[in-house]
Amino acid sequence: MKSGSVWFVYGVAVLVTFVIGVVAFGVFVLSKVFGGGSTEESSPAPAVVQASPSVRATPVPRKRAAQVLGVRAVVADARQVVVTVATPVGCAKNLRAVAYAEGVGAVAVRVTQEVGAGCRWQRKPVLVTAKAPVGDRTLIVNGTPWTPTESGEYQQALRASTS
Repeated sequence: MKSGSVWFVYGVAVLVTFVIGVVAFGVFVLSKVFGGGSTEESSPAPAVVQASPSVRATPVPRKRAAQVLGVRAVVADARQVVVTVATPVGCAKNLRAVAYAEGVGAVAVRVTQEVGAGCRWQRKPVLVTAKAPVGDRTLIVNGTPWTPTESGEYQQALRASTS
């Protein structure tokens, strides 16, 4: 009888360890899909250094999230979508779209660009490729959820009410 109870305790310990691992993995995946625990936001502030004045001031482009104007599926490849963004004419550098996290019900996409000041804006499509077919999953583009429609277009899932 003593040998059977040892195996029972061992089995319970293995089961508890497995459940803890599954829960930890689920939390990790959710934090990646919904942007929790970003190292960009939690990094310590850099040390302050003495700056010397420059002779000529040049505008420094800033990396920022692009304004999303529309999303549509690519018919030829089920893993791809086209995100239409507002980008400045001739002033944007490094326009990038990356599917950085995927889950069962959603694909998280970040679209960024470096933008200078005093530019005219235009619409520009950017291609995003997911690891698996997007299908009917929600796209979370720069923090805003977009849901698929029957026509292959996507619409914002959350809209501000006008009433």
